[in-house]
Amino acid sequence: MQKMKVGDTVQVMAGAEASEKTPATKRGKVLKIDQEAGRVTVEGLRLVKRHLKKTPQNPEGGIVEKPGTIALANLQVVCVKCDKPTRVGIKTDGEKRQRFCKNCDALID
Repeated sequence: MQKMKVGDTVQVMAGAEASEKTPATKRGKVLKIDQEAGRVTVEGLRLVKRHLKKTPQNPEGGIVEKPGTIALANLQVVCVKCDKPTRVGIKTDGEKRQRFCKNCDALID
């Protein structure tokens, strides 16, 4: 079972997006996961600028900011109950598998 899913709130723990003065306070929702590359697209983080040509669909063209990708290893899932970044464990209840917070044992799903 995958430990990070689309729609989860994550916090940046390391890398270029983690701020140096205050310890990693940047959070956002997961928009897309690329398992093969080990990268995640997070809403509002790692914004990159793309230059668009004038087209019939985009008559003005110009520079557009859109979210780039962040390495999976630099993110941690934020627990809903304790509101802290946490490691995720998996409990099996019969055939059903559920993700849980390793800090407070609250279910994430």
